[in-house]
Amino acid sequence: MSETVVESSYVPYTATAFHYADYNFENSALELARSQWPNYDDQHYLRGCKWSPDGTCLLTIVRGAGMHVMELPGDLYTGEYVMTSRPIVPLQPAVSVPEAGLIYDYCWYPGMNSANAATCCWLSSGHGGPIHLWDAFTGDLRCTYRGYNSVDEVEAAMSVTFSADGQSIFCGYKKNVKIFSTGRPGREYVEYPTTHQASCLVTSQAQPGVVAIGTWKNTIELVSQSDGTFRHLCKLSGHKGGITTLAFSLDGFRLYSGARKDKEIICWDLRVPGRPMFCVPREVNTNQKINIDLSVDGKWLVSGGTDGKVQVWNVSEQTYPTVHMQMSLHSDCCNGVSLHPYRPILATASGQHHALDPLHHSRHSQQYENALCMWWIGAQQDDPDLLATIIKAATNS
Repeated sequence: MSETVVESSYVPYTATAFHYADYNFENSALELARSQWPNYDDQHYLRGCKWSPDGTCLLTIVRGAGMHVMELPGDLYTGEYVMTSRPIVPLQPAVSVPEAGLIYDYCWYPGMNSANAATCCWLSSGHGGPIHLWDAFTGDLRCTYRGYNSVDEVEAAMSVTFSADGQSIFCGYKKNVKIFSTGRPGREYVEYPTTHQASCLVTSQAQPGVVAIGTWKNTIELVSQSDGTFRHLCKLSGHKGGITTLAFSLDGFRLYSGARKDKEIICWDLRVPGRPMFCVPREVNTNQKINIDLSVDGKWLVSGGTDGKVQVWNVSEQTYPTVHMQMSLHSDCCNGVSLHPYRPILATASGQHHALDPLHHSRHSQQYENALCMWWIGAQQDDPDLLATIIKAATNS
């Protein structure tokens, strides 16, 4: 394919005066915007959500309904607080890609900047097909990256992620991790053999070339990659289920991991590998992927749960986090959480597969929540006019 994929230079997003978001999790979360998908027989539950690196839009995957990009409402780019009377805005997809097959994983290009159209793209891997690079402005397919198995058949990647500088693409397969050059789509890649299937991948921002590989066999392998050569660093074991989510700390010294049917998030101190630094609880009683996320400043760790609650910990302390809060935001499983890069906004995604009785199920039976939501977790201010109206109404009654 002759079309240019992305510019080779790394163009990180920089605001004119960047400030870390001032989170206030002690206040109740104020819902800002929402998009809902129907349930019925199609089971359109969401599979996580991720803010773009420049914070302008939110990407989500809906089972059986493709991929959707939602824009951040214009009034939320600025302002130190939000009025409690602010109405909930319905979210409409700015870009939709109608992929009907099962999508295993997806991620934004790390240098994504809306001022540079070439960098506005994301990766996805799906059942029975190659890895796709999608244009975030038009929803068009830019190019594909194809991994092949031992009998020269196209193999689907279970996990995908970019390197910290966006120059390479790491893809997890059944027996290896394949590394593609971002600017060279096709079937050219190098391989790193793995003992078990790579279920999730994450690269370190602080230590370029360091990659954490989670497997379905409950283990995590740390690898250093440079110029096509690999060096095994260490192997971490401690989870009760297959690894589904990973996150490096800002300084690269810690690695947070979560697994399916495992009610603990483990923090690993990579300066003393092999021994967990601490564990924090969450509710995960299914095989579904329940995501975690770290704030840009590395202070706050958030996680969803099958009980619909979002757990929050202050992990800036050197020992076990003493600050722990939880927010009941959904009536069904909260499988996706994503903190905005520079605004105190939390995005959540809900839904899960529900077994239906074919003899008694109807289109008017119990409805489940399949929603993408944005929540304000910063300073709030009461509307004086609204407060006066409520007081007047209460007095007259």
